[in-house]
Amino acid sequence: MRVFAIITLAFLFVAAAAPSASAQNCDLAAKDVRLAGIGCAAAWFDANLRLNEFQAVGTAESYKLQPSKEMMSLIKMGSDADAQALDYDQPPIAAQLAAGARSLEFDVAYDPKGGLYKYPAGASMAGELVADNYIAAMATPGFKVIHILDIDFNSSCVRLTDCLKAVADWSHANPRHLPLIIALRSNDERTPMPGATKPYKFDAAAFDALDAEIRAAFKPEEMITPQMVQGSYPTLREAVAAGNWPRLGAARGKVLFLLDDNKAKVAIYRGARVSLEGRAMFVATDEKSPVAAFITIDNPAKDSNDIIARVKAGLIVHTFADADTREARKNDMLRRDWAFASGAQMISTDFLLPNKRIGKYQVRVPGGHVAQCNIQLSPGRCGGLDLEAAGDPPIAGGRAP
Repeated sequence: MRVFAIITLAFLFVAAAAPSASAQNCDLAAKDVRLAGIGCAAAWFDANLRLNEFQAVGTAESYKLQPSKEMMSLIKMGSDADAQALDYDQPPIAAQLAAGARSLEFDVAYDPKGGLYKYPAGASMAGELVADNYIAAMATPGFKVIHILDIDFNSSCVRLTDCLKAVADWSHANPRHLPLIIALRSNDERTPMPGATKPYKFDAAAFDALDAEIRAAFKPEEMITPQMVQGSYPTLREAVAAGNWPRLGAARGKVLFLLDDNKAKVAIYRGARVSLEGRAMFVATDEKSPVAAFITIDNPAKDSNDIIARVKAGLIVHTFADADTREARKNDMLRRDWAFASGAQMISTDFLLPNKRIGKYQVRVPGGHVAQCNIQLSPGRCGGLDLEAAGDPPIAGGRAP
């Protein structure tokens, strides 16, 4: 038995390390990748796995920088718990992608004229000097990327256009990457504090403008849209229930946008459309909706059975491995483990990489891979290989250890 195990491991190593074989020399109809042939892993994955059949890790608040010392002191005056919840940051977007993030999140504030958010009220109260380059960027028209208006406003990419350019640049340099899911959330809630900014509300015009910024950043052939997935099915929900997600071979190198927002915002975005025809983004919504393809279920430890049911119904589930730095401070892996076990495809964390100030906690796909076969939909079919790199040259730019 031990000899057989060694031979099997050796075969998988060769399959992963060998150059991609010509598809004509591969058994792409094999029931799992181990039977496809030497050097055939990538071709088998591309031909057999669909967009909903793998699991990957992404980052929450992907743009977030550490609040200043002055701002943290102000937040602590209100609540130590709030201060702890905001006491983290994320690396630059390209570094997250190079480290294996395959989903990102951006909270966006509507600013059609420019300048609305350039002088945060919290900065004045805390005595924080706002950088000139921040003010200059905020002065330009367009969507701004802000976690909490007037309070937690520091971002590695202040404008959404800057964030999307960082994604596009990395994608173009790494054309074999698994599809990237970019979740957007409207930020139009006024922060309860003196002098708070009164934000523009998201209406149909705001969402039209948001779609326009997305389409300006990515060409049609670089995107996976709701209409593409729906195809000839009457509704998007029927399409995903029938398994009409694209295969990996057609999805690699592309991006997919998700409006991960409340029901009211989803209704505004959809408008009078039968489905999401003409829209750039999918929406996270109730599974019974005709536009359902994604659903967000925050806590996998509490709602794992619900996640499993939605995954098996054809939906892509977005869940969170941690929240408010609680798990990181305790190095508690339970919620993370439930996330993977549930089959949720889009697992978000604030700690793709450890934060040295907090501890060693981090969330990665088991084995250090970028993605794995979905444990609920395709268990055992991937032979323990990395869906992104197997059989191919290393991704340009490398990955963080």
